[in-house]
Amino acid sequence: MKNIKSLSFGVLLSVLFFSSCIKDNTEIRTYNDEMVELNELIQTLIAEGYDVDTTASGVYYIIHEAGEGDFAKIGDTVSINYEGYLSDGSMFDDSDDWSTDGVWEFVYGEQSLISGFNEALSLMNTNMEAEFIISSDLAYGASGYGYIGSFQTLIFGVKMIEIKPVSNE
Repeated sequence: MKNIKSLSFGVLLSVLFFSSCIKDNTEIRTYNDEMVELNELIQTLIAEGYDVDTTASGVYYIIHEAGEGDFAKIGDTVSINYEGYLSDGSMFDDSDDWSTDGVWEFVYGEQSLISGFNEALSLMNTNMEAEFIISSDLAYGASGYGYIGSFQTLIFGVKMIEIKPVSNE
């Protein structure tokens, strides 16, 4: 997990700097508020030299370390380290919550995940390390979830440790 924390540090510093300009979290957020903040965050990251790419559905990502081999597919068993942050820089989840060694292993496609995180995993192969910025329309939307408020952009630092292909036997 230390690698994810060190790789995420630069992006998180940008998020923390950016979040000082964000409205008070007690205010009611709208989708438009989120889109303005998301656009400003992406522009800040690009200005700081990060190579930010995006998928057709709108998952933004920064590859820190390229992986090798096949990409994760539905039915594969994947092992990942990850940390999830809100746009204000506060951590809301990490793989340490799911295992004692910080490696979360599960069958990809059988775990209930937000659509943006599912898409992010499909972009990963073994040993890849990346940041994913996921808007609320690919996460928890207007309703939020627990500690995650409405119209909240989520940021994940993820390392794909291993992919065990689904057996076709």
